[in-house]
Amino acid sequence: MRSVFIRHNCSSTPDVLRQLWERRLIALHYDDNFSTNPTDYYPAGRKALERLWGYCKGGAIVGADYRRLDGSKMLVGFLEQGAQIFSEEFHDPSSGDSFIYKVAALSNAVEVPYANYPLLVGIQPRQATLTGWPSAKGALLAAVKGRSLPRKPNSLHPSQLEVLCYEWLRSSGKLERLVLPIGRGLMDIDIFGIGRGEKRVIGQVTYSKNAADLSDKQSRLLGHARDTDSVYFFLPEDAPLVAGDGVELVTFRKVLDDLQADPDVSTKAMLREMFAEYR
Repeated sequence: MRSVFIRHNCSSTPDVLRQLWERRLIALHYDDNFSTNPTDYYPAGRKALERLWGYCKGGAIVGADYRRLDGSKMLVGFLEQGAQIFSEEFHDPSSGDSFIYKVAALSNAVEVPYANYPLLVGIQPRQATLTGWPSAKGALLAAVKGRSLPRKPNSLHPSQLEVLCYEWLRSSGKLERLVLPIGRGLMDIDIFGIGRGEKRVIGQVTYSKNAADLSDKQSRLLGHARDTDSVYFFLPEDAPLVAGDGVELVTFRKVLDDLQADPDVSTKAMLREMFAEYR
């Protein structure tokens, strides 16, 4: 099953968006046209409608954002395999505005507060109206079923793994201060900070299991390192990489195990939040 994101930034009003929300409908608005045939639209509308038909044909789990109505939560539900797209004119009685949307109905949809699953707001595709969202599939499935995520590294988004690896360095006393934001500083460095004795600490965090890719990432990381730097490479447990000179390889499994064993209550609370353990 594919996972999908839709952002309702179409021409609308709060009253009309509420109608969509309450009826558990997702909508596209490209021209006030009742046709659901993609060939009847210019390229942007044609491509979006083709994608929606594709998701309906194969079935998908959908995260639907209605931020202009309510920015604190989203709808998560299913497009059943073979779901239909239909056109409907929606009216706002207070303003008199009308809009013709191409809509599809979500089944088993639930309202999901972003505060319970913060990943679902943190990794939303930028600018896209309707697109695949594979990185959110685990969180979407957990949210629609009201469940927590399995306590496994692959339950987390890469950005969350970067945070975990930073917290592992910090809680173990290997890193005391950050120099750059996590994951957004240099192309080849995800963690850049200062450790004990004013030593620089640099780290790379990767999901890759490709030997050539891993070797290249390690080489590029070492290209930034000084002789006195502490260098860490965080990776999956079964990743095929031999540590280069001066590099400490640390698996995500070790990071998670060590943090789970940490008696600090704030660390335990952080992990509960990351894995959505509210029940």
